[in-house]
Amino acid sequence: MILSPTAANEQERLMELLRYEVLYTQYEEDFDQIVQLASSICKTPISTITLLDAHKQWFKAKIGIENTDGDRDTSFCGHAIHQSDIMEVEDALIDERFSDNPLVLGDPKIRFYAGCPLVSPEGYALGTLCVIDNVPRSLTEEQKLTLRILGNQVMKLFELRLKNKEALIRSQLIEEQKRKLEESKTIQHKIISIIAHDVRGPVASVKAMIELTKESGLSEEETAELLGLLDKQLDGTLDMLTNLVEWGSILLQKEKPDIGQVAVAALADKIISNLQPFASAKNNTIVNLVNVNCRVQADENTLRFIIRNIISNANKFTSSGTIAITCETMDEQKIRISIADTGCGMTDEILQQLFNPAKRQSREGAHKEKGSGLGLILAKEFAEAMQISMSVISEQDKGTSFHLTLQAA
Repeated sequence: MILSPTAANEQERLMELLRYEVLYTQYEEDFDQIVQLASSICKTPISTITLLDAHKQWFKAKIGIENTDGDRDTSFCGHAIHQSDIMEVEDALIDERFSDNPLVLGDPKIRFYAGCPLVSPEGYALGTLCVIDNVPRSLTEEQKLTLRILGNQVMKLFELRLKNKEALIRSQLIEEQKRKLEESKTIQHKIISIIAHDVRGPVASVKAMIELTKESGLSEEETAELLGLLDKQLDGTLDMLTNLVEWGSILLQKEKPDIGQVAVAALADKIISNLQPFASAKNNTIVNLVNVNCRVQADENTLRFIIRNIISNANKFTSSGTIAITCETMDEQKIRISIADTGCGMTDEILQQLFNPAKRQSREGAHKEKGSGLGLILAKEFAEAMQISMSVISEQDKGTSFHLTLQAA
């Protein structure tokens, strides 16, 4: 027995075979019909569409045999792919290449074989369309012509299958790009709407105050009072712009949150450090009571945005009070982060509309600070994107508690 040879360009041939993404795929009716037709026209009990990888022959379609694959070394098709036309073996028992081949001496007891190479447009033989019989015989010229035509049809189906898959991928990419574009437009529209509604008014007020100081003969006391109002107005506007920039940047930079382990205590320390000057200005104390071992599954930047907004909001509505951040284990899978303040609290009406963009309204802080209600709405939006449960409990004149329930790390 002569083992099936390996071509000099075998690596390139295998790469071409893999490019078609047809090897070891589901059986398909179009290919099944071709082997049925080949078997019928050539009047053989067996027909296969055979693809050859580095070590195996695998049947993309078959009729008359049970096996789905076999060794390439003993395959007839491994010889046929090196031919420029149909390889015909009229009687395998008297052919020195196959006379002692296990496929001849044992099942499926091959005596006759004819295989048409399946050659890609680039010139690589990927496999064969073959017909097999258990008795010696030969094909007529008409049968050979039909086998060639059917072999060409197999390659055209391979090409069509590949082009359809490429077209599907292109279509999916286009749809994904359209989705991203629509998301980008939605974000831009939100930002523009917020700027138009919440930034233009405060900026106009600042401009009016500046014009007033230029045109009016204000006393030193009146000027100081006006500058104090101006300072509060600018603080509120700056805080809102900071939220807008962070929110837009996070949404535009990534499709979904980058979930990982977050050490809550360390994160809280960083946030408190940044907000401490604002808390001190109102004689507030921010206390981090989170256990150093408390870790959650979250996107760190997004979680920082959420907690910073909640603490900043607590500071706005608290004066000479305390803001505490705590962390408790709910069960093996859940952690609850709580931010509680001793501020002015909220009425039931305000609480019910707190996260409703359509009902968003500005409330003055404990020191008459200006605000837009935007930060908490964006924080809620980010929490939902990370599947964080956010709840609020508030009692007027006593304080407010925000609770975030996350997956434990």
